[in-house]
This record gives sequence, C-alpha cells and structure tokens, in this order.
Amino acid sequence: MKHRGPITAVPSSRPVTAPRRAEPLLPPSVALATGSRELNKFFKALSDETRRNILRLLERRSFTVGEIVANFDLSQPTISRHLSVLKEALLVEDQRQGQHVVYRLADETLARSVNRFFGEFEQCQRILRRL
Repeated sequence: MKHRGPITAVPSSRPVTAPRRAEPLLPPSVALATGSRELNKFFKALSDETRRNILRLLERRSFTVGEIVANFDLSQPTISRHLSVLKEALLVEDQRQGQHVVYRLADETLARSVNRFFGEFEQCQRILRRL
C-alpha cells in the first residue's frame, strides 16, 4: 500500500483529555509488600536452579566455598557469584573461619519470605492452615 500524501488529523468534537489512570488492583499496603526489594531479591535468588541446589545442599549443614564447588560442575567464581545473590537475598549467611568462608542456610529468613509472599493470598492462607 502506497502512502498518498501527508497524514492529517481529523477534527473531533470531543475535547482532548488526559488518559484516565487505572485504579490500583491491590490496596497500597499489599502493593508495597509485593513490590518490596527484599521479596524481589528473594524470587531472583530462587529463580536459578543452581542457587536452589546450593540451598538444598546447605540445608544439610554448613559448607565452605570449596566444599560447595566440589558438589557442582562449575568454577569457584561462578559459585561465588551465586552465593552473592543468595547472600543479598538474605537466604545464606557467611562466617569467616581462618582462611575459609563458611556458608549456612538462613532458614528463618527463607521461611519468613515464603510465609510473607503466600500470606498475601487468602486461598493460600486457608490451604496452609489445613496442612
């Protein structure tokens, strides 16, 4: 289809008004909780299979970085980056012991984050109470 000249606006009898803002679907308190940085970091940390596997490993006991690396077919810098994401999401804690850094699961934070997210859904709350 060929363009046949300049495009001109057709005059309208309706006045031009700003578009209406959509009403928020969630009350502000819930919207703030679901949009919080902490919850976003939590889900980002859990979005990667390697990080979930690291959490499963740390559920058994504390491990040094070297011990964690030995359980994966990944380099030490790659595992360290994954641990950084998990630490930023407050899902693991680290402690220096001599020359080694030992990581452990921050299980209370994990439980609180899961509870906080699913607690926002009434249906989930009912189901969780029955379990």
